[in-house]
Amino acid sequence: MSWTFSRRQFISSSAALVGTSCVPLSWSKSGPARLPIPPLVDGRQGKPIELNIRSGSWSFADFGKTPTLGFSQDYLGPTIRTQQYSELNLHYKNTLTESVAVHGHGLHVPGEVDGGPQLAIEPGADWRPSLSIVQPAATCWYHSHTHGKTGEQTYRGLAGLIIIDDEQANSLSLPHQYGVDDLPIVIQDRTFDAQGRLVYSLYEAGEDGWYGDTVIINGAVEPFVSVPAGKVRLRILNGANARFYIVRFADNRTFHKVASDGGLLEAPVPLTTMEMAPGERCEIIVDMADGKPAGLLTMFEDEFDDEDNFIGSLLNLNKRSGKDLPPASLNLVVDKDLPAHNAPLPRQLATIVRPQPKQIMRSRDFFLTMEDSGVAFDGDGHKNGHAAMDMAINGVAMDMNVINERVQRGVWERWRIRSNQGAHPFHVHGCSFLIERMGGLAPPPELQGWKDIVVLDDDDWSQIVVRFDYPATERYPYMYHCHILEHEDRGMMGQFAVS
Repeated sequence: MSWTFSRRQFISSSAALVGTSCVPLSWSKSGPARLPIPPLVDGRQGKPIELNIRSGSWSFADFGKTPTLGFSQDYLGPTIRTQQYSELNLHYKNTLTESVAVHGHGLHVPGEVDGGPQLAIEPGADWRPSLSIVQPAATCWYHSHTHGKTGEQTYRGLAGLIIIDDEQANSLSLPHQYGVDDLPIVIQDRTFDAQGRLVYSLYEAGEDGWYGDTVIINGAVEPFVSVPAGKVRLRILNGANARFYIVRFADNRTFHKVASDGGLLEAPVPLTTMEMAPGERCEIIVDMADGKPAGLLTMFEDEFDDEDNFIGSLLNLNKRSGKDLPPASLNLVVDKDLPAHNAPLPRQLATIVRPQPKQIMRSRDFFLTMEDSGVAFDGDGHKNGHAAMDMAINGVAMDMNVINERVQRGVWERWRIRSNQGAHPFHVHGCSFLIERMGGLAPPPELQGWKDIVVLDDDDWSQIVVRFDYPATERYPYMYHCHILEHEDRGMMGQFAVS
């Protein structure tokens, strides 16, 4: 069944639904927390940005301190701002006792600075990549990409946002005051033990990856944020290890999606509900001019067993209102003293030039498979997470010593991707692509912009057109992989060189 696409199509075309939030709290809260806003670091002038990979402690709720990881802070990292046609200079220093690779997810850069697992920073060492930013405005992110440990290190906090500006986007009448009407929103789910510590195990993750039971926004549980009485821009990242989220507002208000992974859409798309796969970014505009608070609700898609139950359950939720609704994952509260952006949304945002059929020179197929082989043990009698579930693409698991594909630079290709079981978010490094088909059907309008993640399933092929404009050597290749991090860590990943 093509449940992933059918759900997206149903969600995007329906205006009668009311979402739900899945936030089982294991602690009591004395009062709402204010949304943490990661500090904004300006990299547009080329000055090196210091990013210390370190351990820390963080209060997710009123439960004391939790051991965490972060970039130059206790949890997550600062938001890095850069500009098209500028040089972004980063200085990572690893203060941990384990190696860490850091990937610039969504950045169009050569393989030698992409941050794949071959570029792991050893304990005590540093890495100074210089990134030439040529791509248009977009919301990207950086996160751990350490071979076999991506899931655990990202789960414990090694992630942060990157905002790329350009002149065309800056000329549009869109909210742009960071932390006021332009807000970074990192949605994650985490599980905590009785002492408030993060619970995670690659070995004990289910076949769909590691699911947390508590939604956190920028590292806080059910926070609120003060916003102006006007249009507010939310740059939302699904930073989960494995969960697909469905997000909407408690009062069923319409919002407009203006950008996806790789940048602005051609025009704003009105929605009341949207689905987000792990690793995806969505920029939305919500109008708060009515002065009423707005609760952003988060629903776990995996809680619905099949298509009929999913749609039926959503439709029944419109009977719930007020006190019957679950708590919001994030509450937007209007502060009329804040400067408001009330200009109308632009009718056109960007121009997307699509390749002509005669320009597409080659096709490739990728088949993602996973088979439960039970729990395996290594020679010392320890659980071997990589063997517990056989994860592969085109019949082979990730091997750091093998280049799986070789691609010609500057040539359009068509990639078809499918799985033998369930839904998978498929990510490709070093590029943005355009989706032609999802589950055999045309994508809805909000997915017709530049992307670096496409959702596929076991019903039919998903299809993208892609071109690589930067080199990736066999020493420093690009990756393609499932962005369910436990699948990636267990072998559902391949390497490709561009020359």
